[in-house]
Amino acid sequence: MKMFKVRYAFSEAKKNVLRNGLMSVASLFTIASCLVILGVFAIISMNVNSFTDKIEDQCEVQLYINAGTSAERVAQIGEEIAGIENVKEATLFTKEEMLAYAKNDMFGEDAELLSGFDDDNPFSDSYKIILNSIENTGETVSQLEKIADVEKIVNKQDIVNMVMNLSRIIKRFSMAVMLVLLIVAIVIISNTVRLTVFNRRKEINIMKYIGATDRFIKGPFLLEGVIIGFLGALLAFLVVFWGYFALIKYVKGLSIGALELIGIWSISPVIAVLFVFFGCIIGVVGSSISMRKYLNV
Repeated sequence: MKMFKVRYAFSEAKKNVLRNGLMSVASLFTIASCLVILGVFAIISMNVNSFTDKIEDQCEVQLYINAGTSAERVAQIGEEIAGIENVKEATLFTKEEMLAYAKNDMFGEDAELLSGFDDDNPFSDSYKIILNSIENTGETVSQLEKIADVEKIVNKQDIVNMVMNLSRIIKRFSMAVMLVLLIVAIVIISNTVRLTVFNRRKEINIMKYIGATDRFIKGPFLLEGVIIGFLGALLAFLVVFWGYFALIKYVKGLSIGALELIGIWSISPVIAVLFVFFGCIIGVVGSSISMRKYLNV
């Protein structure tokens, strides 16, 4: 008996989708369009989160020591830096190492131009400091500035703050857009199912009169919404998948190391589940709203 009800519900839902024809197609493409836009904002949000995490992992400060400071005092400064709570790691770069780096990595074949600085090294000893929390950078810098024999401290707090603020704005905007799109899609699917309910109102009244249960009557309409939502999700996924695949290839062609997008195979399962979930939810909610208004079941 249960299998009969399931087969009946699927059969009627398929007939409803085909019977409504143009309206079903319009609903499918509307849902797909909404999900594509939702997917675009979801991908943007995920990539912004990834970029923000990378910045947080690379939160560091460069501390330069006054020229002429003794090696013993430089070592003491390292101990003082390590004693600050937000400091995760402090690595010393001596002025000799900095000069060697300039010769080998910066000047390369023209390293002879710096040979005159071997006896009069213009660089200072410095510490590369990695922090535990990027949010407490300002407080940590203030503590570092109190250390004696410190010439200057260089940090990228302004850039970090800009990226963090931009990330928060994008997240909030994305959530607002997604909410609006979900409401629009639910209204569209509700109108489609409403048309089916209206066309079959006499049949539904007869079914109720002869004792059909509420669940039996609702089943085909709920499945109609789910079918349209699922097909819309499938179409949206194909569009987003190939669009994002093309974008990744384009970005790789630019050869910009800092601009690295999340891989297609890492993001595709998330988008697929997101689309199927929201597509089916849109279908069920839209159908339920339509039946509540036009059916006393």
